[in-house]
Amino acid sequence: MLRNRLGMLIGALAGAAALAGCGSGAHARYSDNLGPGYVELDHLNYQIQISRQLNPYSDEDGPYLAGFATTQRQISPAEEWFGISLQVYNWSHSAHTPTSLFYITDTLGKRFNPIANPAPNPFSYVPVSIAPGQQLPSRTSDAYASWTQGEFLVFKIPYTSLPDRPFVLHLVNPANGSDQSEIELDV
Repeated sequence: MLRNRLGMLIGALAGAAALAGCGSGAHARYSDNLGPGYVELDHLNYQIQISRQLNPYSDEDGPYLAGFATTQRQISPAEEWFGISLQVYNWSHSAHTPTSLFYITDTLGKRFNPIANPAPNPFSYVPVSIAPGQQLPSRTSDAYASWTQGEFLVFKIPYTSLPDRPFVLHLVNPANGSDQSEIELDV
């Protein structure tokens, strides 16, 4: 009986150790889409709040696309809007500015870059310096008060790429392009 319990305890500890490396620790560089995983990049921790297709004609999604130029808002019948709401946390002891370099890849290696909003709306991702112990968006912002509680990156994704999931969001350190963290996205 004691031998069985000891075996179960060892098995449980081994399983816990294996899961601990799956991307939810303070210094993780990869996170899947199964939980509240954080990834670290250049002293900041990033977390996806939600990733999904956007409908520019809905009352809910329209504000995320406000501020884009008329030419940017044009989308072909073969594309769709895709949004990623994220939060960035500064758990360090000094101020840091989050990255502005992101891209998505699909399982075939196709790359999609976010569309820069020339007139950012209250929900647009705008990387500004984050003081120690603070976050982006700030807790007093419209973005934080929204149901996603994050700031949005906006992409145009071809419909033909939707079957090629999971998508992966790459976060790139602007000081060193080979320094990246990745978050698997749920579509």
